Amino acid sequence: MEYAVAGLPLPRELVAVIQAGKWSPPTDPQVYVDTFGELPDHAMFYSMGEMIRQNRSWQSSSVEEVFGDPVEGRSVGIEPARSVLIGDLGPDMPIALDFRISEDSPSVLYQTYRGAVVWLRIADSVGELLERLKITGRLS
Repeated sequence: MEYAVAGLPLPRELVAVIQAGKWSPPTDPQVYVDTFGELPDHAMFYSMGEMIRQNRSWQSSSVEEVFGDPVEGRSVGIEPARSVLIGDLGPDMPIALDFRISEDSPSVLYQTYRGAVVWLRIADSVGELLERLKITGRLS
């Protein structure tokens, strides 16, 4: 069965770890530093219901509202209508799937502040993100 949020298909690996109850924030602080470059401020990894709720207003946001314009060498930007929020590391620290390049294998972006709001590509796929977060239970 395929799961989608706002018309965008969730990767099977993500659905599998959510259904297995393994999609939860890591307990090891070093995993955050290694993956996101900083520590969280009350991390949340969204359940399916929370993902749908969080994305209702997100999908209708403008690129300008979410600081989504790419800035060469600094921010990859984001397009809310072509992305799905899957969690956050705290206020104004969302984690999103980016479907601009591929609907089959979205990359994973993270918004942070580095002198200005920036969107960083933290993984080329959900599988890579799960490996970096040390979350097991992916589909093969």
